[in-house]
Amino acid sequence: MDLLLVGLIISYSMTLYLFIIAYIEAIKICSAEGKVYGGTMIGSFTLALVFTRFTYLFYS
Repeated sequence: MDLLLVGLIISYSMTLYLFIIAYIEAIKICSAEGKVYGGTMIGSFTLALVFTRFTYLFYS
């Protein structure tokens, strides 16, 4: 198996996973009352964008 294909598969799966985690955390934040901790959502969304860029680079 080609190393670029492995990188593409891993980065794509990490992108999907991190976007799902960010979405779930956003739903939890929306339903919470009072102070909330948004670090998990912000971190997951930021890393999802980074892995999206990796996916684009491996696909090219």
